[in-house]
Amino acid sequence: MKTRTNIKISANVKAIEWLKSEILSELSNLFKGLAKTDEPNSYNTIADTIASIIAMSYTLARRLGISYANIDSKIEALTDIAERNSHELESEFSDMSELNKYIKNRR
Repeated sequence: MKTRTNIKISANVKAIEWLKSEILSELSNLFKGLAKTDEPNSYNTIADTIASIIAMSYTLARRLGISYANIDSKIEALTDIAERNSHELESEFSDMSELNKYIKNRR
C-alpha cells in the first residue's frame, strides 16, 4: 500500500525526470535554431527556446529543493568571480557585469 509520502516522492521524481528530458530536448532545439539563423523569425524562436531552458532550469532547481533566490545568488556569485578574474566574456564584452547588474536589479 502506497502512503501519501511515497506518492508525493514518486510524483516529484517523475517531474524531475520529465524536466531533465525537456531541458535536453530544448538544448537540441536551440542548437538546431542556431544553425538556421538566416530563416525569418529564427531569433524569436531562439529567444523562446532560451527562455524555456531557463524557466525549466529554475523549476528543476525548485523540485530539487533549491529556491529561485538561491539560484539567483549563485548566478550573482559566478558573475562576481568572472568579473574579478577578467573572464574573456567580461573583458571583451562586459557580459558578466551586465548579467550581474541585471540579477541584482531584479530583486
